[in-house]
Amino acid sequence: MRTDPKRLDADHYPYVADVPPRFNDMDALRHLNNVALAAVYEEGRIAMHRELHMDRHREPGTRTVVAQVNISYLDEGHYPETLKVGCAISRIGGASYTIEQGLFQGGRCIGVCDTVIVNTRDGRSHPLAPPFREALKAFQIEEPDHG
Repeated sequence: MRTDPKRLDADHYPYVADVPPRFNDMDALRHLNNVALAAVYEEGRIAMHRELHMDRHREPGTRTVVAQVNISYLDEGHYPETLKVGCAISRIGGASYTIEQGLFQGGRCIGVCDTVIVNTRDGRSHPLAPPFREALKAFQIEEPDHG
């Protein structure tokens, strides 16, 4: 899978969270396990949402759920060095949005992740409330050119 070179630079992301790896995140070779890295991306997404105070912008009776996660592993991560998770909103749709992330350790990008989040009410997609949409724009970047 080809990765946009901009995503390999931590400066590309308007929000960056530091996430220390846990001892149980590593395998017998002291590499960070791929499943554990999925949780690191999640920590970054949650930190970004907290920074934006998304709960205060949510329409009553709605919730957001992860609909899709795509992770590309580019290099090995190692315990115990802190990970940096870059986060950006790359797309805001009617009832969903996409978060693109880069995972960095020791100044190098070790992976990228794209997550689609869907706003729901009563188990069905529901339009994003205008205040929620506006809050997301604080960390929105230009959509990549897929042409």
